[in-house]
Amino acid sequence: MSTRFTVCTYNVWADSRREEREAPLREFLRYHTPDILCLQELRAWSRELIEEALPTHECVVDDFEGWTVEGNVFWNRELFDCLEYGAEDIGMIEPLRRLFWARLRTGDRTALVSTAHYTWIGNRVEADGGPSPRFEQARRTVAELDRLAEPNEPTLFMGDLNDFAHPIRILREGGLLDSFPALGRFTAPTHPATPTASGTPQSIDYIMSRGAIRPLTTEVVDFHLGDIAPSDHKPVLATYCLT
Repeated sequence: MSTRFTVCTYNVWADSRREEREAPLREFLRYHTPDILCLQELRAWSRELIEEALPTHECVVDDFEGWTVEGNVFWNRELFDCLEYGAEDIGMIEPLRRLFWARLRTGDRTALVSTAHYTWIGNRVEADGGPSPRFEQARRTVAELDRLAEPNEPTLFMGDLNDFAHPIRILREGGLLDSFPALGRFTAPTHPATPTASGTPQSIDYIMSRGAIRPLTTEVVDFHLGDIAPSDHKPVLATYCLT
């Protein structure tokens, strides 16, 4: 017997072009309604909008400000209960960013769900010729998931990783398989969401898994309301099955 559910990771672009993007973000959630939604660049207003758009969902409510202004996990309470949650330091330059996680239960099974927003390549350290902080962030992500997860527990890690090379390799070497290669497909670009944002297409948003879980479908969603996308990033959406 297996449990199937939809998963989405989305960088919702902080406060940029807020008024234009509120309706597209609300409509995206209304159309797709993922059972698990992991967020980056969250703000108080977007968290409130998401809570209103997903009345069947809950999220982590905690005094640590990062859960409101950086990342959070939403889950469909008709399918999942939250047993515990946490926010782990994995070496972020940004003071309120963490590896945000929640242990969710469905029936007699649990799954560890986590999200992070790795430091952007344009940070001052790298701009001055220094090393990438994403190497250490990836290594510490694997170490924290090793510590938190039970043996073979279904584990999801997703987010805006701001990279497509060595940090992704480190995560894969830690047993995490991104949803596209897991289905024999090439990873699709997730940034920018044109015409709302511009730039060179990059694959920097990922959903990854390990343990007793596998993807059934995955896609990068090109969603617009008129000519406005909900964010400068495109969301990654996947269907997973507990095995």
